[in-house]
Amino acid sequence: MIVDTFTNRLNQAMHEQGLRQIDLVKKTKLVMEKYIKNYKGNGIDKSLLNKYIKGVAIAKQDKIYILAKALNVSEGWLMGYDVDKDRDWIEDEDYSTLMIDNGRYIETEIKTIKIPVLGKVPAGTPIEAIQDVIGYENIPATMLNSGENYFALKIDGNSMSPDYKNGDIIIVKQQEDCNSGDDCVVMVNGDDATFKRVIKQNNAIILKPLNNEYEPYYFTSKEIITKPVKIIGVAIEIRRKLK
Repeated sequence: MIVDTFTNRLNQAMHEQGLRQIDLVKKTKLVMEKYIKNYKGNGIDKSLLNKYIKGVAIAKQDKIYILAKALNVSEGWLMGYDVDKDRDWIEDEDYSTLMIDNGRYIETEIKTIKIPVLGKVPAGTPIEAIQDVIGYENIPATMLNSGENYFALKIDGNSMSPDYKNGDIIIVKQQEDCNSGDDCVVMVNGDDATFKRVIKQNNAIILKPLNNEYEPYYFTSKEIITKPVKIIGVAIEIRRKLK
C-alpha cells in the first residue's frame, strides 16, 4: 500500500545520502549518459527537480526510473509504496541503451522496464482496494514514450469471466477517462476499486460485469459526482498463466 509520498521519499533519500540538489542533478546526468545513447544534457533539469523536492510536481515513470537509479533505491519505494528500499530490478545489462528523439524516449536495444503489480482488484462486488506491491511485470520501454503511467493489477474474482479469469494480471494505462466499452479499473466511494466494462449513457454510466451471474452497477450523473465514481485506468493487456 502507499504509506508515504514521492516528495517525502525523495527528500529522505537525499538527506540520508547527504545529497544537495546540485549533487542529485549530477548523479542523474551520469545515469542518463549511461542509458541514453548520445546523451549530451546535464541531467534532470534543476528547476524540475526543485518542483519534485518541494512537492509541486510528481515525477512520471521515466524520471522515477532515473531518480531511483541515481539514488540507488527501488522505484516502488521512491513512489511511496510499503516495499523495501533496496533495488529489485532487472540487472543493468538487460536494459541496454535508450535514445532521446525530440524529447521522447525511444527504444534501441532496450527490451523492457518493470512496473509494480499493486495487489488485487476485485472482479466481483467492490471491496476496499489493496495496494500492496505483490510483484513486478515487464512492459516495453517504448510505452513510456508519451509520458503515460502504467501499473499492473491482479484480478480477484470471476465477474469478468470468461474474458478475464481469477488470477489474471492486467496491465493498466493510468487515465481519468475512457471510451464507452473500455474495461476499466474504477474507484467507487473513494476507497472501493472494481474492474468492470464501462458503458457510457447520456446522463449515467454502467459498470457492467461480463459474467451474467452478476448484476451491473448503474450510476446517475449526480451519483458519479457525489459518491464519487472515478475511472483510474484502462486495461490494455491481459497476462495469464496456463497452469
